[in-house]
Amino acid sequence: MSRGTVDRAQPVLAGDRLTLAPLAPGHTEGLVALFADPRASRHFPVDLSDERAALDLVTGRLAYAGPPELGYWTWLLNDQVVGLGHLQPARDLPGELIETGWCVRPDLWRQGLATEAVGALLDYALSGLRLPAVWALVDSGNTPSIGFAHRLGFLSVGERRLDDGTAQVFVRTAGHSL
Repeated sequence: MSRGTVDRAQPVLAGDRLTLAPLAPGHTEGLVALFADPRASRHFPVDLSDERAALDLVTGRLAYAGPPELGYWTWLLNDQVVGLGHLQPARDLPGELIETGWCVRPDLWRQGLATEAVGALLDYALSGLRLPAVWALVDSGNTPSIGFAHRLGFLSVGERRLDDGTAQVFVRTAGHSL
């Protein structure tokens, strides 16, 4: 089934400043602009500064067909697209682990928006869905995101070799609070 015909069970999540809305076609333009910014996508394995590649990435995210309570959330600030995060079955880790990831507009870095958004995703996953843990893979060269993962209470549990390089493997358990 295509995403357009599935009634997703993803809730809208609200923070103090942000609304995290399930990814929808109306978010495409804002997300393409986000990913096409080389500062936002420099740690991605594909050059997303080519807007066609960024559009392909967003189109792929829109086609998500995993568990209906999981997926991608667009971060909205005053109805403007400012980021994207996800909870989904991990592609590059063994077993049936749930993974998160994030990206925020570079002009809004260091304003606490990613902390608010990923915090809402973690609360939903660990409290709402009662998952035992959420995992994250962070490019080994992405020092700011590695520090961010630590600040959110993720524990570094090793390294994973990927086709495009190496990633740090992080886990955040349900029993850990900030």
